Amino acid sequence: MQRRLATTGFDVPADTAKPAGCESGCRFFADAGCITKSEMDKVGASCRFGRNEIIYSKGDEARYSYKVVEGAVRLSRIFADGRRQIVNFFLPDETFGIELDQEYTATAEAVGDVLALRCPRLCISQMTEGDPDISQKRLAMFSRSLAAAERHVAMLGHQSAKERVASFFLALEVQRRNDDQHTLDLPLSRQDIADYLGLTIETTCRALSELKRLNIISTPSRRRIVIRNIAGLQALAEGAGD
Repeated sequence: MQRRLATTGFDVPADTAKPAGCESGCRFFADAGCITKSEMDKVGASCRFGRNEIIYSKGDEARYSYKVVEGAVRLSRIFADGRRQIVNFFLPDETFGIELDQEYTATAEAVGDVLALRCPRLCISQMTEGDPDISQKRLAMFSRSLAAAERHVAMLGHQSAKERVASFFLALEVQRRNDDQHTLDLPLSRQDIADYLGLTIETTCRALSELKRLNIISTPSRRRIVIRNIAGLQALAEGAGD
């Protein structure tokens, strides 16, 4: 049995009519940085996932949406020949799994240990119906996802390997909120980065070495990047670098 939401047109299974943990105090749409690890018990259903654990698979029923609290999540698709394309990745305070259709369009996996807030689809729809501010925030989430997809398509279609790596680091620089030292803790492995950028791991490593040779970045450890020349990185990402 299904019932149709008046304002969304979505068919929602009847057994989700009263989502557990979200009757009150749900903060799925809270502003960035408002949800901390110590507050998780107060904000709805929290979930933990281990390294490489599948959160949901492509084609699964889209019953929940998620917000990352700690860790990183990758969204990917596997082609018939076994190749993997990472289509997006999500860091703390970012949301994923908000679908317009009834099924998830890609597979979500935990990169490392992940703590996330899980919100039932119906709960989100009910909050959207009753609060114009939340409706606006939901629209903003869709807009950010669309903008990220457009940037990714443009990158894969027009940028060289070096430009793609530079664009990836710039995206991380925009997302981080730690200090002014331009130090990036990489959420993805070298293979993950290659699969996101549509490159082989060998080509990705060569591009990293070239950025180090140009003194645009340094790599004090395998999972840490220091941007030494932010203007040079920007120019390279835009196709105007050396």
